[in-house]
Amino acid sequence: MLKTIQIIALLQGLFLLFILFKHKENYKKPNFWLLLGSVISVLFYAIGDDDYNLFVEDANWFLFHETLIITFFFLFVRYYKSEKETFNSKDFLFFIPYVVNVLLHIGAAIGLLEPHTFFTVLIRLIELTFAVYLLYSIYDVFKAEKEKWLLFFIIPLTLIFIIDELSFVITNSNESPYFLDSYGIILIAVFLFYFVLYKLIITPKDVLPTSQDSKYKTSTLTDTSIEHLKNELKRLVVGEKWFKNQKLTVDDVAKELKVPRQQLSEVLNIHMQMGFQDFLNHYRVEEFIQYLQNDTYKNYTLLGIANEVGFNSKSSFNTVFKKLKGMTPSQYKKMLSDDEYA
Repeated sequence: MLKTIQIIALLQGLFLLFILFKHKENYKKPNFWLLLGSVISVLFYAIGDDDYNLFVEDANWFLFHETLIITFFFLFVRYYKSEKETFNSKDFLFFIPYVVNVLLHIGAAIGLLEPHTFFTVLIRLIELTFAVYLLYSIYDVFKAEKEKWLLFFIIPLTLIFIIDELSFVITNSNESPYFLDSYGIILIAVFLFYFVLYKLIITPKDVLPTSQDSKYKTSTLTDTSIEHLKNELKRLVVGEKWFKNQKLTVDDVAKELKVPRQQLSEVLNIHMQMGFQDFLNHYRVEEFIQYLQNDTYKNYTLLGIANEVGFNSKSSFNTVFKKLKGMTPSQYKKMLSDDEYA
């Protein structure tokens, strides 16, 4: 029975890879490669299960544990809502728990590491990291609007992973109850491949965000017009401080500059590597810092100054400020005060 499921997963997985590669130019690269990594890791787990390897009897393919699937899906969820067109090399650090986990298991299997209390505790701590990855992914998806379909895979995978870990703690055995890790994850794989294929055919944008580059393939902008539009954009939004307008939209700016909205979006997204709101928020934060050091605004609250420079809510202001400056507005204000009296 399991071999039949594995073969179905293999065929569906290979077909899904074919579809993904066929249209890869249309999608954002980080999202495409992370989904590809997720599919391949699921596929290898499905056919190279330690207990029921489809091709090699009693083989133990240490590299293809569910921990690799979890890591790829965690990163895929992180990048799903991101406007980034490139993968941040720092995010490779999220693979460290997986690599350490694999090395420990290989070391134990070939006799370099003797299983003892410290070894067991270390393994459990590392695997706790993957539980955090899963739980955070669920939380992140719940906050979003479009990617709820991911829950159909992440929640069952989380339950299987947690049950498997609890089973080890209780029984001190690596055998999952009712072979839940083997049957469960491979069945989920079959469902996942079918569902993603369906979504890619019916509503592809719900699976992978479209690359900004593909939106502007028919662009008529020249290098000269791009530079001119950049300068005009900064003159209007920064020089004339339009960023202080809390209701400012990209359509307002395009209308004032007498250019098509698409051309303005292209300059921002492709040639300045930022979205319209990111562009506004950068200058709003810089203006906030200037106001913070101005005696005219010394009796203003932090939120009051934030409203003056264009932010319309406390939560968005705090989120943006911490993202750009690495600390909260109140921490930044305290730092300025400490420097002043140092």
